[in-house]
Parts: sequence; C-alpha cells; structure tokens
Amino acid sequence: MASIKELIQSLEGVRRSRIICYFTGDRTNQEIQIGDDVLPCFSRHLSDIGKSEKLDLVLYSRGGNTLTGFTLANALREFSDNVNVLVPFRAHSCATLIALSANAVIAGPFAQLSPIDPSITTPHGPTIQQGGENKFIPVSVDDVANFFQLAKQEAGLKEEAHMASVLGHLCQRVSPLALGAVYRAREQIGMLAKKLLALHMADNEKIEKIVKQLTRELLSHDYLIGRREARHMGLPVTDATSQEADLMWQIYECVAADLKLSEPLMWEKEAPSSGSKTVTNARGLLESRNVKHVFSSIYQVKRVTISQGGGKKSEELQITVTEESWKKV
Repeated sequence: MASIKELIQSLEGVRRSRIICYFTGDRTNQEIQIGDDVLPCFSRHLSDIGKSEKLDLVLYSRGGNTLTGFTLANALREFSDNVNVLVPFRAHSCATLIALSANAVIAGPFAQLSPIDPSITTPHGPTIQQGGENKFIPVSVDDVANFFQLAKQEAGLKEEAHMASVLGHLCQRVSPLALGAVYRAREQIGMLAKKLLALHMADNEKIEKIVKQLTRELLSHDYLIGRREARHMGLPVTDATSQEADLMWQIYECVAADLKLSEPLMWEKEAPSSGSKTVTNARGLLESRNVKHVFSSIYQVKRVTISQGGGKKSEELQITVTEESWKKV
C-alpha cells in the first residue's frame, strides 16, 4: 500500500496543486477537534509550500473551535488565491465552515458536510453530576431556537405575555448569561460564514440564503449534507473525478488505519494485570509533501484497589494523561 506522502504527491500531480491533509480523529474515546494548537503547525506547512497557484486542503473532522476554523481559512488565502477543500468523507460543523471559504469543494461520493450552528459550553450553563463532580452541559444554539419555535408553532403561543412566560421558564433551567452566549454564538457563526463565502462569492443574496440554511433551516446539528444537496444549496461543490475520488479515499483509509478510527479504545484491554503501562495513541494528522505533524496523547494506565468500607474492596482503572501535543515527525 502506498504511503500517505506518496498518495499526496500522486494527488498533487492529478490536481496540479499543492496539498495539505488535515485529519482530527474521531476514534471512540479518543476524539479530538479543530483547535488553536494546530495553527503553528499549519504555519510550518504553509511556509514550506510558499505561494502557490492552487492550494488544496484534504479535510476530515467532526468539528471544533469556529474561530480557529475562521483563522485557518483566512491563513490559507494568504498563500493562494485559488483554495479548494477536498472532502473524501466527514467534514462536519467547523470543518464545513472552513469549506465555505473554498473556491471549490471537491467532494467524493461519501462526502458529508453539516449545519454550522454551534454548541456553547459555559460556566453559566446547566450541569450534570458525573463521577462525583459537576460537568457543564453544552447548550445547543439550535435547541434553544427550536424551543421557541415549539412554543409558537405547536403550542400556538404568540402573544408577548405568553412568550415572556416561555422565556422565564427557560431561564429557570438555563442561566440568562448562557442564553446570551448562545445568541452571540449564533450571530457570530453567521458573520464568520458570510465573510468566508464573500472571499469567492459576490452575490450577497445567495450568501444570505446559504448561511440561513446552514444555521437555521436544517433543524438538527446532526443532519448530514451530501454533495448533491450541498450543490443545490448554492455551494460551489464539484464531484471529484474517479481518479481524484480514488486517491482521496486511499488517503482517508491510510490515515484511518494509522489513527485506528474504526477501533474503539477499550481501556480495560489496554490496562496491565499489575503495575502500570504507558500507552501512546496518535489522534490527529497534519501532513504535506515535505512536512508531517502528528497529535498524540501519552497515558499512564494502572489498576488501583479502592477500599469501600466494611472490608470491601474494588478494582478501578486509573488513567493519567502525561503528555499530549502536535509534534513534527
């Protein structure tokens, strides 16, 4: 099987472009997202490539920090006026936001985009008891909006007094500060999407229509958008040629094998019968022709005996992260 580097070079020959591959793994129990920590690594790749007539980003991610996605999309534009996003499979949420900046989205048969409405995790949000501590629950922008739509359309509450009561009830469950953050996030994601689409679109009415669909009209953040529907929405989506699609999928398969995306991490199997064990897992990849970065986490795993009183004891796994970062390899 060809290496990822060899596949990148082959795809560059077919596309007559320079290519960067960016994957954030979604292996069960080892998921990572698009985040600020990858930006210095991207700088190394872009500096190595330099200015190019055509720059392609092969992208696989379930999402992440929207401002990082916005920053990354604009950084790509500093090195080429012709930026394309190649999607062999999943490019959800923040990855879809990045794709909005592309002159063209080159989509394989299994390509998936998604709505870009974010979820907000804030100290002012609701919490749940988990493992003896309070965990903040993300508040979905879409869920808050749909709560009001439920009140209006299904319950028929349209008078101001009724809607004020609905808002009051919601504020009893979710802090008004969290709701304010949700509103700000929705306005911000719309602004970011418009700015990225305007990099290559001049039709403001078309931009507004696309953003409205991606932020308000698809009802669920989990909705998946195939390449035909994306094109129907007005996005510049082009079907990958058979040769492009084959190379894109081979890259996905190579990275998926390296990151073990189809193998859920089962800590019970990783733990030693006694003593401790060091476990190193690759969780993300950023690779171009001459430079490669891998995001890895290093864990110490051991079994510990817990006294429960009354002479009873139980065995638990203790998992400690000792290091995790992007590193050049």
